[in-house]
Amino acid sequence: MRNPLFRPRALVAAGTAAVLALSAAACGDSGESSADLTFWHIQNEDPMKGTWQAIADEWAEDSGTTVEVSAILNEDFKARMSTQTQAGDLPGLYQTWGGGVLAEQVEAGLVRDISGLPCLDKVNPAALEAYTIDGKLYAVPYDQGVVGFWYNKDLFAQAGITAPPATWDEFIADVQLLKDADITPIALGGGDKWPIHYYWTYLVMRLAGLDGLQAGAEAGDFSDPAFVQAGQMLADLAAMEPFQEGYESAPYDKTDGQAAVMGEGLAAMELMGQWAPQAQRDNSGTEGPGDALGFFPFPAVEGGPGTATEFLGGGGGFAASAEAPEEVEDFMCYLLEEENQARIVKDGNMSTVAANPSAVVPEPNAEQQIVIDAMATATAMQLYLDQAYPPAIGSTVNDASQGLILGELTPEDFVAMVNEAWAAEQ
Repeated sequence: MRNPLFRPRALVAAGTAAVLALSAAACGDSGESSADLTFWHIQNEDPMKGTWQAIADEWAEDSGTTVEVSAILNEDFKARMSTQTQAGDLPGLYQTWGGGVLAEQVEAGLVRDISGLPCLDKVNPAALEAYTIDGKLYAVPYDQGVVGFWYNKDLFAQAGITAPPATWDEFIADVQLLKDADITPIALGGGDKWPIHYYWTYLVMRLAGLDGLQAGAEAGDFSDPAFVQAGQMLADLAAMEPFQEGYESAPYDKTDGQAAVMGEGLAAMELMGQWAPQAQRDNSGTEGPGDALGFFPFPAVEGGPGTATEFLGGGGGFAASAEAPEEVEDFMCYLLEEENQARIVKDGNMSTVAANPSAVVPEPNAEQQIVIDAMATATAMQLYLDQAYPPAIGSTVNDASQGLILGELTPEDFVAMVNEAWAAEQ
């Protein structure tokens, strides 16, 4: 069954002594491993790096299957997966966000169909939509949530801001108030590009509505005036110089990146997904803003059909290579056992995808409750464009978003660049 919250749908040797589980943050390609199963994920900081390793170790000991675990930085992971996909040699189990990227791997015959997995009753069916292609399931989720503005209440108060902005005009006014108070308004990992595309996507969602965005994707044509207007509004924001110094080359998830800037209290807000609070702590080496951390949805744009209850979002999951050993399905079910889901949610400060949430998160913390509340208000959800669309389109949106805020592209250039990519796909 299709979940209407997601639009558009994805374009669409025996013995314990012999068991080995290796941690290899920078190991070779999947084909170089001597282990029975290779497992690639992107949580490269503790506690989650250690949690994935421990879960793999436990399952390896019980199953007698050797597992090699690789924790890889987000952007490095994407680059390596692109290479592996082209080579037709995917890791046995690997991180996926679903959407068009997963669909391309499926179309190439590289991914295992897990529709018959016996443990799927442990998952909320809505969390499976992004990984369902032509009625078949190709990944199990471990996290799901939405993208919004995480903000530092103390810094907002210092600037005289008494409530989060509800409209884009109010947002722009608050950016100016923060600048006037000598507070960096926004942390941005411009070097990684994908954090920038959230802004453009949301502005299109507010100006054209999700129906308008879906229509553009289905036609392979972003020529509607709303797409250009979204680019102009993002360019106007960038012209205010609201980002931290060095944002142009800053990554998202390193000690000098976007998450660290927020964690250290050096910027007032960031537009990011449900993983943001933990990433702020992991990358800054601090406790982050703590009780001062708040959340508000991307503002409405006056006159546009989109609403603040329409979210950009998604989550993380794991897909299995078509060449992975049969045991990979048992491992996927092990990941979905409620006690393991509870560990993942607790250690990663993640949102649960469990069919029975209270069994996994009996008492959500404040940050988890924020995500739960946001998802409860969501009237529709759009998967991140760099995952929802085919890789060539998603990467073009990211590239164009970076070019736009750096002043290298006009809003019209942005649309032309993406339309050319659409045309090349057809």
